[in-house]
Amino acid sequence: MTASPAHSAGLSSEPSPTSELCAFIATTTWDDLPEEVRRRTRLLLLDGIACGLVGAHLPWATRAVEGTRLVDRGAGATVWGWGTQTSPLSAALLNGTFVQGFELDDFHAHGALHSSSVVATAALAAAEAVGGTPFPALLRALALGYETGPRVGMTMGGARLSALGWHTGAVFGTFAAAAAAGAVLGLDARAQESAFGNAGTRASGFMAAQYKSMVKRMHHGMAAQSGLHGAALASAGFLGTERLIEHEYGGLASTILGSRDDADLGRLTRGLGSEWVMMGIGIKRHACLIMLHSTIDALIELRARVPAHRVEHVRIGVSESVARRSAWKLEPPGSSLGAQMNLRFGAAVALLDGSAYTGQFSRESLSRPEVWALMDRIDVSHDSAIDDLGRDRRFVTRIELRLDDGSVVDLTSTPPQDVPFDEQQVLDKFRGLCEPLAESERLRAIESLVLHGGADADARDLAALLAPPVRPAMPDLS
Repeated sequence: MTASPAHSAGLSSEPSPTSELCAFIATTTWDDLPEEVRRRTRLLLLDGIACGLVGAHLPWATRAVEGTRLVDRGAGATVWGWGTQTSPLSAALLNGTFVQGFELDDFHAHGALHSSSVVATAALAAAEAVGGTPFPALLRALALGYETGPRVGMTMGGARLSALGWHTGAVFGTFAAAAAAGAVLGLDARAQESAFGNAGTRASGFMAAQYKSMVKRMHHGMAAQSGLHGAALASAGFLGTERLIEHEYGGLASTILGSRDDADLGRLTRGLGSEWVMMGIGIKRHACLIMLHSTIDALIELRARVPAHRVEHVRIGVSESVARRSAWKLEPPGSSLGAQMNLRFGAAVALLDGSAYTGQFSRESLSRPEVWALMDRIDVSHDSAIDDLGRDRRFVTRIELRLDDGSVVDLTSTPPQDVPFDEQQVLDKFRGLCEPLAESERLRAIESLVLHGGADADARDLAALLAPPVRPAMPDLS
């Protein structure tokens, strides 16, 4: 599907960072993608599917499906793991909610968003809406969405927005979803810019949602829905705001940051086609806010030498953005979401269990007195020296542990983006998460299609594999 000539004539031809990015999305072919980008795209898709199937029947996902069905009884796109369909727009919303449903999904440390929850869900819904898409074309759309989101995020300062109270992925994700859906729909450069304008005007998400609500789980799904709708509108000639990211008045940067000058607009287009920032998208090893991972890694490693009962006090110094997101005091009985956002909780389970995975954020884990007792001996505070390391090192933490013999252990953590992953780790995560949920034959078919599918396969083949019901991942949350 291509934008009409009348629509293409409707926007200014004045060059801008946004128009340059849109031209790149519209003209980059599957053959243009380096092999490493193609492979990373497949691995990220498989990781996103694993997270989505885990999230499909969590309590908030079930309520999201039930509430959406009240107002949308449509069909045409798959609801992952439910054996049912809904409209493409609601499919993007719900599947995005599933992928982000338990803080297991991918991250970009500098772009500050979870990409598969917005990219894979919007692209697959778009492919189903138009009656199918060859599998390489779907992967091309995913790669362009994975590339777009972090570029918009870095332009806007990444996690800097979270210090202002915005949920970064919900803001940047609208553009990633619009890029992926626009690529599936075959938008030309002008229409893609309209898709950005249509979708980006909905960019939102407030971080107060991280404490007790369910809506934080849906923020990326909302962005996926907005991106898909924006691209669909653009395909019909519906004009969106041009230059939305850098517009002097009422644009993304000038409004959210307070001044366009506070954005690094060069990050939007620098190295397009040669420097693939999506290669910096990582996979999560812990089921919690990415800002907690480096501390958790350091404490798990320490636990092999120092058991938790010997720890009398822990002091953790963090950057300003990490402090604002994770240093608040979690009060019992807490909630899974609150625990997943809280550095004291993450540090406590890392020391006690040597893990911060799905079981550590269950209802049973939240009821353990030893976790709350250890949390009382953990302090988290802002350390300006970490801010001085630069924005790219904001996930570094300085940890001081005082032990029962009076000795002190000092640690400096390694930020998560510096910990590489390989294909085997993605496979292990996919299998470990999904084997309790579905039959092994189905899971092998998903693996095979995602990792090896070519021109003889279609996006609808993947949708068909994702459609059948899966078993609940965490029954104790039900």
